Formats: sequence, structure tokens, C-alpha cells
Amino acid sequence: MRKKMKKGSLTVEASMLIPFLILIIFAFLCLTLYLHDRSVLSSCAAELAGKGAAEKYRDEKELEAWLKGQAFGLARGKLLCLKDTEASVKVTKQKITVSYTGRSSLLGGLSVKEEGEAVRLNPTKRLRSIREIKRLGERN
Repeated sequence: MRKKMKKGSLTVEASMLIPFLILIIFAFLCLTLYLHDRSVLSSCAAELAGKGAAEKYRDEKELEAWLKGQAFGLARGKLLCLKDTEASVKVTKQKITVSYTGRSSLLGGLSVKEEGEAVRLNPTKRLRSIREIKRLGERN
């Protein structure tokens, strides 16, 4: 009689342990997908800000419209769990800021906001101002 109780106790213990292990594996998988998508959005934001900084001779409105068009295509097909993603671009004379926001229904609704920034430099304008300063220094 005692041997049968020991064999049955393993089944009871397993029936309590297996759902807990499956829950932990599911949570780990969801967090892995979330961190992947967060990394993708972060790199897309940084890449897009860098592309915008490389465009030296476009004005702010034209550059902002071009970057908004690029933003949706850059992250398309790379995200695994984020569904409601939005991109916003802010362009000033000195800086470009690209931000992505997204939500996932996994684990009670995870949300993410990733931002990338780049400084707009105009090397031609900088060289001209340096030369102008040198000319002023030589006159005095």
C-alpha cells in the first residue's frame, strides 16, 4: 500500500510544478520578445537621426517630412510583439530627435518609448566662420 502512495505523490507534485514552470517560460519568452523590439526601435531611431544629420542642405520642414516617411519603413517587418507603434520626428537647426513609441498586449500591456538624437553640423558654414575669424585676427 505504501509503494502506491509514493508513486502517486510524484504525479501530484508534477501537476503543481509543471504549470508554474510553463508560466515562467512564457514570461521569459514575452520579455525576450519585448527587449528585442525595444532594441530594434532604439537602433532605428539612432540610424534615422544619423541619416537626418547627414542631410546638410535641406531645410527643417522638408527634412522632417522626409524622415517621417523613412521612419515607418525602417522598422517595418522587424518587430515581433509591439503592435501600436508610432514615430515622431523633431528637426531644429541644431538637432534632430527621432522617437518611437509602441505597445504590446503581452504581460498586461508593455509599452516602450525609444529616442535617438543627432547634432546637425554644417561643415561649410563652420569653415567659413573659422576663416572669417582668422581674417579678423590678421587685420588687427
